[in-house]
Amino acid sequence: MAKLNSKYDTVIVGAGPVGIYTSLKLARAGLSALVIEEDAQIGKPRFCTGLISRESFEKFDLPKEAIEGEFTRAWVFSPLGSKVCLKSRNIQAYVTDRTKFDFGLYSRAKDAGVEFLLNCRCKGLKVHNDCVEAAITRDGIDTTVKGEAAILSTGIKYDLHRKLGFGIPGNFLDCSQVQLAGEAGGDIDIFVGNSIAPHSFAWVVPLGKKKLRVGISTRRGSPEFLKSFLKHLRLKDYVTLGRCFTDIMRRPIPLEPIKQTYADRILIVGDAAGQVKPTTGGGIYFGLLCADLAADTLAKAFKKGDLSRKYLSHYEMNWKKQIEFDLTMSIYLRKLIARFNDQQIEELVKFVSQESVQQLIEKYADFNHHGKFIKELIKLPPFWKSFYSIIASK
Repeated sequence: MAKLNSKYDTVIVGAGPVGIYTSLKLARAGLSALVIEEDAQIGKPRFCTGLISRESFEKFDLPKEAIEGEFTRAWVFSPLGSKVCLKSRNIQAYVTDRTKFDFGLYSRAKDAGVEFLLNCRCKGLKVHNDCVEAAITRDGIDTTVKGEAAILSTGIKYDLHRKLGFGIPGNFLDCSQVQLAGEAGGDIDIFVGNSIAPHSFAWVVPLGKKKLRVGISTRRGSPEFLKSFLKHLRLKDYVTLGRCFTDIMRRPIPLEPIKQTYADRILIVGDAAGQVKPTTGGGIYFGLLCADLAADTLAKAFKKGDLSRKYLSHYEMNWKKQIEFDLTMSIYLRKLIARFNDQQIEELVKFVSQESVQQLIEKYADFNHHGKFIKELIKLPPFWKSFYSIIASK
């Protein structure tokens, strides 16, 4: 095992993009950081559509070499044959190579002085009066490393949460995805309907070079629904599918934040904290935004010499101030639409096709912040007329 420092300012568990970005921000603030990652390679295995907002690249200075394509619009296909275009005046999102993306962040963090332990499992964290002690296993050897503070960026793995007394998200989506040869229309395609993706949606994302990412999110049984969806696509003339380049990959996605994201000497960020967009399941933007806030809170805590839960609670107050409105509005909308039958979903798609709604989408739609659009939408008189009509059609 490589020689480790006797104590780091911060030990971060998890080397996904949020964990790496947090370590980079800490290093740039002059704090030493060690990142522990159980996988042997950065960016693999991965499960992600690769869609990352333009705002994310601009706000967080992300690795542009990972970009493979750009999108200004998406098509939504209803279960009964209708479709509607969701378009913006500007680029809303890029599709990326997530391995290149993660590795680009990793290279920056290494250059900034962050240390990494790959293929290393963190079995537990013990909080002492003067440090956090991480019990790790690497190369078959058990040992410990210490940090003044620790950050959990473990994604959807919650074993450490349970051991430390934290809660876990109360609601999850079951998601599956595959990458395969094929051609689509060049935009993002979204498919809704209970026969396709009960309580959620399916997607087709073109990657260029005649490749597609096709996936589905449901409450349960996503691999079988994905297989059925692929058969459905092969019967359509607007999508051409070829051989699969990957096996079906499956993972849950949290839809609600955990109840508390701080404790003495500990903060939690990203999927590990449930900081995910409930409408789409995307976690990059909210995760990086909260990583910024976590690093800023820790940097101030070190200057003050106060790593207590009371001081670190500022982190939770700050991230809730930034995204709680979007989370609340999006959770409400998702729970409402999840109850719709296919006829109601059809009526909803037709409602979104109306000119007044389309104008609202162009003006207010935002890839990251859905709350403002939802708020403006429910101000429209046609919304309530259509809403009551949709509810009555059940």
